[in-house]
Amino acid sequence: PLVVAVSTALAGRNGLLIRDRIAFENARKIQAIIFDKTGTLTEGKFGVTDVILLDDSLEKSQLLRYAASIEQNSEHPISKGIVAASEEMYPVEGFKALPGKGVEGTVNGKSLKVVSPGYLTENHMEEKDPRVDSLLAQGKTVVFVVMDKKIAGAIALADIIRPESKDAIAQLKSMGIKCMMLTGDNKPTADRIAAMNSFSWNSRSL
Repeated sequence: PLVVAVSTALAGRNGLLIRDRIAFENARKIQAIIFDKTGTLTEGKFGVTDVILLDDSLEKSQLLRYAASIEQNSEHPISKGIVAASEEMYPVEGFKALPGKGVEGTVNGKSLKVVSPGYLTENHMEEKDPRVDSLLAQGKTVVFVVMDKKIAGAIALADIIRPESKDAIAQLKSMGIKCMMLTGDNKPTADRIAAMNSFSWNSRSL
């Protein structure tokens, strides 16, 4: 009883509520832990990871500001990620959502669109820059900024890794516990998260 009382108190001070004492005692026998990815290892929200310029007349901060300006009118998670990456916005006129494709409007007198790769394909505007292909291969989400009917740049986003997840997994592995990840995302995305969290794993498709 004394051990249970002390361990329960220590766990409580560290934010752990013990509901089943037998399960708590059996925890010492754990050999592997399966983690859900989204919302557990990651924050479950998009953040900008890369900005690629395809128009030399712009700077990365300008491209991001243009994109954030038009995306501020959208509630899409990708839009929120882009808006969060820019501290300043331009006024927007004629905002319009393109369902499943992106958004468009007029910013500083320029016709502006932030669209998916699918939109470029449908409009015969595919961009074959190897930097973009590399980002897609990493499982990142890439959107394109089209300014006055020309592709001005690309913005890559990804689910944000929780800062504490890597340390937690490293500590578990040091205790001899195998860490696995379960996700419905595609393999490149899963590989990226696994590498950043120092997983030793073999991917399996279900």
